[in-house]
Amino acid sequence: MCGLRTRVQNTCRRALVRRFARQTLPLNNGCAYVSFTFDDFPRSAYVHGGRILRKYGAFGTYYVAMQLLEEVTPVGLIASREDLRALLADGHEVGCHTFGHLDGAVAGVEEYKQSIEMNQKAFQEAVAGGELRSFAYPFDGPRLAVKRALLGRFVCCREGGQTSNRGTVDLALVKSYFIDRRIGDNVDGIANLIARNSADRGWLVFSTHDVADKPSPFGCRTEFFEQVVRLARESGARVLPVTQVCEELGATRPNL
Repeated sequence: MCGLRTRVQNTCRRALVRRFARQTLPLNNGCAYVSFTFDDFPRSAYVHGGRILRKYGAFGTYYVAMQLLEEVTPVGLIASREDLRALLADGHEVGCHTFGHLDGAVAGVEEYKQSIEMNQKAFQEAVAGGELRSFAYPFDGPRLAVKRALLGRFVCCREGGQTSNRGTVDLALVKSYFIDRRIGDNVDGIANLIARNSADRGWLVFSTHDVADKPSPFGCRTEFFEQVVRLARESGARVLPVTQVCEELGATRPNL
């Protein structure tokens, strides 16, 4: 009974978050977009995922929780400060994932905002002049009060949702599609998803964690990741980091 109540509460929370405190922008640039994002920034996402992206002339967005740097976690060894600097030098984007990898469905608003500011400060100490312009919610997205509190803080905030963004995008809750244990190595399903995104001239954001030959349940295999990147490139979509997509769509961060 308790499990059922929790599922109902989470369903209601997600419905409220997707309906209110929206920051909508039309997807009317006349082309399709694909972005590749990595949560927690495990080192394998850079070593293997970054290598594959570079091979296809693409760049990704890596969401970092600075408190986790160099820790061994369920998604593997997290990147170091040196990795952050190398990643940026390669042309990739680094985004915010809170300092302590907080759950926005549980944490208080002030605690959540403080964790974001702590993450920004720690990032600037590691990368002089650095700024985390985009954000991804850890875990299963926020509650409405947290979403509302972040309006205007970032160019965009990303969740999950297992779908693409079509017609309009809510920059306060950009949808993404996780490639992990849930979908296995379903290349045909990915190919269909990318084809639909191209037909819709939408924005498809792929998300994962580690990229390895033997990934965690939250990551994907190296070979499979390369297949996804290749399919995205062959679709004719513009493959860009999330902040660059927002800029091409004419989005600017509102005044704080």
